[in-house]
Amino acid sequence: MSNKELIELLKSCSPNIIYVVNEENRIIKLKTPLKLKVIADIGDFRKNQIVKCNELKITTWARIVFHLDGKNYHTYYFDILTK
Repeated sequence: MSNKELIELLKSCSPNIIYVVNEENRIIKLKTPLKLKVIADIGDFRKNQIVKCNELKITTWARIVFHLDGKNYHTYYFDILTK
C-alpha cells in the first residue's frame, strides 16, 4: 500500500471505534475501551485472560491491531467481548 493510499484510508479510521458482527449476525459499533479475551498466549498475556484495549491502530497493510500496554497485537490473538 502506498503512503498516499494509507493516508486516504486513515481519514476514515478511528482509534476508538470498531464495527463487529455479534452473535445475532448484526453489525454493532463498539467504542474503546474494548474488553478482549486472549485466545492464545502472546507476550505477557495468557490464554483466557480478559484484557482492555484503549486504542486501535492500523498497519501499513491496512490491518487493525490492538494497542495494549504500549505494544501492538494482531486481532487473531483475541476475541472481542460484546457483552
